[in-house]
Amino acid sequence: MSNEKTADYSDIKIMAVDDEEILLLNIKEYFCDYNLTIFTNPTDALKELEAVKYDIIITDYKMPKMNGIEFLSVAKKMNAFTYSILMTAYAEKEVLETAINENLVNKVAEKPMLLRDLKVIVENAIEECRNAEKNEIDIKKITSNYYNFKNEFETSKGRIIGFNRGLHDIYQKVQSIAKHNVTVLLNGETGTGKEVIARAIHEMSPRRDYPFVKINATAIPESLFESELFGYKKGAFSNAMTDKAGKFELADKGTLFLDEIGDMPLSLQAKLLRVIQEKEVERLGSNQTIKVDFRLIVATNKELPECIKEGQFREDLYYRINEFPITMPPLRDRVDDIEDLVRYFIKKFSDELNIQELRISQEAIDRLKGYSWPGNVRELENAVKRVVIVTAEQREILASHFYFIFPDMVREHQTVDTAIKTLRDEVLSGNIELGDIEEMTIKAILDYYHGNVGDAVAKTGISKNKFYKYK
Repeated sequence: MSNEKTADYSDIKIMAVDDEEILLLNIKEYFCDYNLTIFTNPTDALKELEAVKYDIIITDYKMPKMNGIEFLSVAKKMNAFTYSILMTAYAEKEVLETAINENLVNKVAEKPMLLRDLKVIVENAIEECRNAEKNEIDIKKITSNYYNFKNEFETSKGRIIGFNRGLHDIYQKVQSIAKHNVTVLLNGETGTGKEVIARAIHEMSPRRDYPFVKINATAIPESLFESELFGYKKGAFSNAMTDKAGKFELADKGTLFLDEIGDMPLSLQAKLLRVIQEKEVERLGSNQTIKVDFRLIVATNKELPECIKEGQFREDLYYRINEFPITMPPLRDRVDDIEDLVRYFIKKFSDELNIQELRISQEAIDRLKGYSWPGNVRELENAVKRVVIVTAEQREILASHFYFIFPDMVREHQTVDTAIKTLRDEVLSGNIELGDIEEMTIKAILDYYHGNVGDAVAKTGISKNKFYKYK
């Protein structure tokens, strides 16, 4: 008995169509190990193709009512097959050439023919179908990867305000480096958006489905820093009641963002360098080595070369983390982004407070663009948040609302306070009524706009009926 293993063709669906029933039965019997279905009527075969797609169609050319090429033409429009074999003893050369050129026929088999010869043709067809399926999967994968990357790019681009202006060069660097597993050093003043860029790198990288773990070197006491980074075993020290994984372990397969690395103690800098080089850690109180695989992004607002000169930072660690440096520009160097940032923060905090999104005057925008912003984007965000909270019941943010930033605005704000207190005292003393204050105010606004109600309504948002009432 032969031990030869029979090839498995069950995954390839084959259809044979011929009006010669005896020939079809012989084909069915000969190809008994194949997933083959026979039809003596092309109309019945087309009904089958409406519901089921076949990989290979074997069809006779000369059949009553519909010849093989007509049959394949209809099936092609239905996208019902991948490969076709036309059996013929009658077709003219020109007809066959047309059918082949129009991709209706992949292979012509001349009748009469031996079934073993047909088997060779079918097995070649099976191989082509499998290659075509693999190519289709590859194309879909490439297409999917392209659109996924495009979506990631557009999503991240939308999150980073200033992509088209102040941060254009930064984003070009992010785009080029995100896919590569190199350490990134983000330099820049406090509040310039280093964490936003770090997250964008992570989200555009192959590690995006794994954790983004952040640790701030200035936020953790030096005595706890080592246990936070490396973790510890139960009993390693008095308060170690259970095992705990460190940040390096938590970031496995993902990204570890180490902020303010310039403030990391020297004793830990050496240990960090070893982890970066060897990709393994030991928890405190344990001798067991744990393999870790993370992408490191570090950030600092310090000039690390100066720190090296002062003996506050290891030179070997600096060269290890400085594989791809990116310097974030201060907000004063990207003035054109300020208006977009302000409007973004207004919307953000309006949504958080569940209030209608406030307008902001052009004067306020111009004043904000003229400020140096020593605290950068973080200072701007905090300023807008404070103003949105204070003006939540109003419709427009004015330049005077930022009096806590601009010294001259303090005087203007005090003048407003003085006027309100004066009106309050006049109402309390009975010298003036509240309705009179409204009338005087409406008339003063109308006078300012030379009696043009449309301009007054557009600028103040006050109902036009009130203006007409006192006009």
